[in-house]
Amino acid sequence: MGTGWKFVGEFRRGRKEPLALECIIAIPDPEKAQAIARDKLVGADNITAIEISGKELRALNLRDGDVDLIPRTP
Repeated sequence: MGTGWKFVGEFRRGRKEPLALECIIAIPDPEKAQAIARDKLVGADNITAIEISGKELRALNLRDGDVDLIPRTP
């Protein structure tokens, strides 16, 4: 398995502490992964992209094409 992408979406919308969600996508193509992340993180005030390794994807038990949304703890 190749690399994947982690997108962190930050939602403020009048909150004192922003809410953050991680969208992990097991697709090596950054354009395809970004399009999926935009659909999953609709309404985010800020989205940050981080490339992750195949080893990290295996640790998360993700396979090619899988998408996982995870609430991010502060």
